Order: sequence, then structure tokens, then C-alpha cells
Amino acid sequence: MNNLQNVINHFLIQGNVTNIEQINKGYINQTYKVETISADNNVHKYILQRINTNVFPDIDTLMNNFKVTTAHLVDNLKMPGYHIKGSVQTLRLTKEGKLFFVDSSGVWRVMTFFDNVYSLDITDNPSVFYYAGVAFGEFIQAMCSVELSKIKEVIPNFHNTKSRYHDLEKAILCDEYNRVSGVINEIEFVRDRIDLFGKITEALENGTIPTRICHNDCNLNNILFDNETNLPVAIIDLDTVMPSSPLYDFGDSMRSGTNTARDDEKDLSKVSCDLNLYKAYAQGYLEACGEILTKEELELLPYASLVITAEDGIRFLMDYINGDVYYTTQYPGQNLDRARTQFKLLEDMENKLNEIMSILQDIYDEMGLDTNLLQIF
Repeated sequence: MNNLQNVINHFLIQGNVTNIEQINKGYINQTYKVETISADNNVHKYILQRINTNVFPDIDTLMNNFKVTTAHLVDNLKMPGYHIKGSVQTLRLTKEGKLFFVDSSGVWRVMTFFDNVYSLDITDNPSVFYYAGVAFGEFIQAMCSVELSKIKEVIPNFHNTKSRYHDLEKAILCDEYNRVSGVINEIEFVRDRIDLFGKITEALENGTIPTRICHNDCNLNNILFDNETNLPVAIIDLDTVMPSSPLYDFGDSMRSGTNTARDDEKDLSKVSCDLNLYKAYAQGYLEACGEILTKEELELLPYASLVITAEDGIRFLMDYINGDVYYTTQYPGQNLDRARTQFKLLEDMENKLNEIMSILQDIYDEMGLDTNLLQIF
């Protein structure tokens, strides 16, 4: 606690610190809520975060991306549940005017704390998920006016599903922790779907679809909702904002949001893709940004959730094989549970692919988008 007090004192904040408590959300960074009180007895709140430099070794690029993104969104993004603090976490500079502070304990930053909000890992409410679609769709719409060259890649091949698969095969070959023998079925499940992994990556590489600046981590829990109106207040966790494809953003939201179970559910009978939620999110997302998407992007959209669900399953399985070095775990085998959940969800999405296409086609027709999925597939 003394070290945290020392760290926060290096930033330009108001008042004296009265409380610091850890927020146990997220797999990557360590996050704390800081409360202060100023001379006029006003209470101020901030987010203090230690950045995981194993995941983000290039701190300068990461934080410059963060600065460019937030500076643009302050003027160009207004969520339906807008609060006075805006719709994006902005940075508090250090007393030396820097974006972050470094000491022996790590790399630290301070950001906006939003009051009277909540986040969700899962929801069974189509209205909430519709507005999640609106939120992430408006993010894509807002960022389309930022020059691609201003945002750099902080994690190479982050959503290159083919590359993720090749990394998995390397981990299998190495098997440093002797875990491969216990996951043979999961490995075969992945290998049986190798043709799926290049659908978006190859379209980006050959220019069939455009590269855009995307969030790249569109989990439902990266949206803050207003306690009273249940409308989106802000989009958080901007570390993975990079050049990519909205298809990955869309797919990731569907992966995390339509799942009827938690992402480490041991009882796989509880895992499925809720098509009512899928329809609600797709409606909101396409209403917000559908008009900027190309015909080729719309044609690939039905596969987006399958590709990204496969990718996340691959990443969890690889991390388990590698000794749980990337994702934070609360118990042994959690990454394997996460992988199995993703694979069960992918299997359910595959079985429902025709229904997914019909849902999207109805929205395309309603919006007058010139794409005929049923004719293509």
C-alpha cells in the first residue's frame, strides 16, 4: 500500500489519498481504484493501473496509441448513456508531464474513474446487448476518421488467426510443461478447423477487405453501463486499439456476449450461442457502422464469431500448454477450462451458421445494404 501511495503521488491528481483498493477485473493489467479528498472536502476518484510489460513491452508505442485514441474520441464519441466525464478513459499526466510513471515496481498510469456504472461479463438481456452493439459500432464509426499511420501495432499478429494456430503448433512441439498428452482431443478439434482460420486474415492480406482502426478486445465487460438507465456510458480497455478489421471486433463481442455461460464454465452443457442476443447486438452494431462496411466485409460477417471464438480457444489452449504465462488464472487448469468453453461455443455456432446468416440478411435488407448472403453461400 505504501508503494501504491508513492506511485499515485507522482501524478497530477486532486487532493490527498484516502483509500486505494484493487479491482479484480481483467486478465492482463493490475488495476486499483484511488480515492482522494481535497481541501474543500470534495471526493475525487481515479483508476491507477500497472501495465503488464510482458504483454505490452513497447510502452512508448502503447501509450502514444492510447493518447491519440483518447484525444480523438473525446471530441468524436458520445455514448447513449453519456456522463459528464465523457465516453472514454482519459489519462492523467505525471508531475513531469509524462503519460506514465516507471519505478522498480513497474510501469504505471492514471486514468478516469467513472461513478454510478457497472460492467457485465454476460447478459441475457437483448436490450443491453443491442446497446453494446451500438457502443462498439459507434467506436468504429468514430475511429474511421483517424489516419491509419497514427496508430501502431502494439501486439504483432494479435488477431492473425493463422499465426495463432502456428504458435499453438510450436507450443505443442515444445511441450515444456508436459501438458500435451492431456489435451489431445482439444488439439484435434483445432486441427480439424484449420480452413476456418484464414477467412479474415487472408482477406486483409490480399486487400479484399480494408484495414481499419479497431478496438480489438470487444468483450461486453469493456463497456460501462449507467446504473439507472442501463445505457452505455464509456468504452474502456483501449490497449489493443490497432489497425485490424471490424470483423474481429464484431466476432469478439459475439463470442463473449452470446455465450450462455461464463468463459471458464466446467459444465459444457451450459455453453451455447444465444441467437436472440446475436440478433440484438448485430442490429445495434450495423445501425451504428454498417453503412461504412464494404460488401466484402458484410459477406464475411457471418463467419466473424466463428473465427474469433476459434482464435480465443487456441490462445487459451496455447497458454495452458505454455504454463499459463499470458492470462491471469485463479486456479490450476483455468486456461484449459476457458479453451474448452470456447470450443463448445464454436461448435454450437457452426451448427447455427445458417440461422446466423438469416439474421444478418434480414438486417441487411432492412437497412438497404447491398449484400445477399443466401445467394453467396
